[in-house]
Amino acid sequence: MAKLQMLSLEDDDIIARHIKEKSNYCDVAHLYVATYGLCQVILQELSPIDLDGNGRLTICANVERQNVTPGYKNWKCVFNVSTYDLDRDTSLRLYKFKEFGEGFVEYVTKLVLDILTEIDEINGGKNRLTQRRGEIMQNLHACGFEKKILLQRYSKLSRDRKHRALVYNCFGQKIGDALKVEIVSTALGEVVASKWDEDLPRCADNRKSAINKTGWDGDRFRVSIGRPQPFDEIIVKLP
Repeated sequence: MAKLQMLSLEDDDIIARHIKEKSNYCDVAHLYVATYGLCQVILQELSPIDLDGNGRLTICANVERQNVTPGYKNWKCVFNVSTYDLDRDTSLRLYKFKEFGEGFVEYVTKLVLDILTEIDEINGGKNRLTQRRGEIMQNLHACGFEKKILLQRYSKLSRDRKHRALVYNCFGQKIGDALKVEIVSTALGEVVASKWDEDLPRCADNRKSAINKTGWDGDRFRVSIGRPQPFDEIIVKLP
């Protein structure tokens, strides 16, 4: 059975078009961008999890779309994905948030956990999300709804062994799914230089899988991104 690898919330197509036009195409994926990083934090907290045998779950907002039946659909036999259509009132509530602060984060987190718990119960409750919900919510509050995961494979010691480059995969509402590099002095254990991915929040699937290679080049540490050929880099220079 497949582990859940991707969790996201999609806009209502008609509402999304209106928002794009009103913002002169500066806001091209309103709810998707606002919730992407938060969904990844929730997924990281639960991983590894086999929810229903599918690798992807998409939660869909529905305001203007017609003939939509709210609830869970498993498309395993056709697409190997699952969808969950929100009802109109819940969808409108999401669009009524004027800012994506603590209230929005709390609402979205509870909504997503409700949906995951419902799907888990439909599929036999093997992940015990009903029983674990309070603990999961407590853990998310404790980490500030952000995750920072060290990628040991891509983190490397400099040739003179004076510095170690640490590569992190980070998740959060303002971060999305992004990479961060920290250069640490091996003698002092202190961060002496660091750099984030550009253009946060990053809303592309599985940013770490895009890493081509990492390595030291003199006093610079490079993270080459893109397969098969690098098209992007994160370069951190020693001070």
